[in-house]
Amino acid sequence: MNEAIQQLIKNIETKKRSINKIRSKQLNNALIKDDVRSFVFNYFKEFRSAYLSAGLIEENLNNVDSVMQELLRCTQKSTLKSVYLRCLKTISQALYNLEFKSIVPIINEKRNITDDLRYQKILDTLIKIKPSAALSYEQALRDLQDTNRKSQRGTAVEFREALREVLDALAPDEDVRAQQGFKLELDAKGPTMKQKTVFILKARQAAQNQIKPLTDAINIVEELIGKFIRSVYERSSVATHTHTSKEEVMKIRDYVSLALIDLLEIKL
Repeated sequence: MNEAIQQLIKNIETKKRSINKIRSKQLNNALIKDDVRSFVFNYFKEFRSAYLSAGLIEENLNNVDSVMQELLRCTQKSTLKSVYLRCLKTISQALYNLEFKSIVPIINEKRNITDDLRYQKILDTLIKIKPSAALSYEQALRDLQDTNRKSQRGTAVEFREALREVLDALAPDEDVRAQQGFKLELDAKGPTMKQKTVFILKARQAAQNQIKPLTDAINIVEELIGKFIRSVYERSSVATHTHTSKEEVMKIRDYVSLALIDLLEIKL
């Protein structure tokens, strides 16, 4: 179910980008309107039915249903672009709440997985802010504790996903792109993790000497994971691979955790 929620949210982000490209205040583009209508119809025909079939509570959908109907009405008349964007933003927030309600019971069954106060505080904070990131972070911690695990590639990816999801939640692509002077980095299709980090800290009015340590940590995470993934394909000895991999992923864990502590403003 959570995959379906994430897909809806991705579709919303795609539509927001298309709408933001329209220069006029009114949205009269027929193709975009048709796309929005299809999105609404798909929600009621496919997603809503699947949600209820999964045995989840219909009342949880009331807010989404209401705004989806408002969004459909927007396509039936000349409507301000800002109204479309407001509706889509509200739907995204409601979908994140649905995700939270469906994930929290799973997380609550297995929350205390480490004696390390740092990791436990990060996990507890992620549960409140971004449950899917909490699942990735928790899974990665569990993988490191598994003495029978042969490969740590998935573990490294889980740590990165936890960090990426937090950055996406705190610094949505459209907000980062909208800041004055923003430019995509070479070969990047969207704002990078580093650009999102700078955006978050500047919004908090952080000083430059506060920004650099965190952006350095983000860069190190990217470099370590890239190097680690490449090395997986280069090694032939399983014994050497397993031992070295775990040490490398533990470094990734430490830098990701350091970044999350700052981003989530966790006090230890």
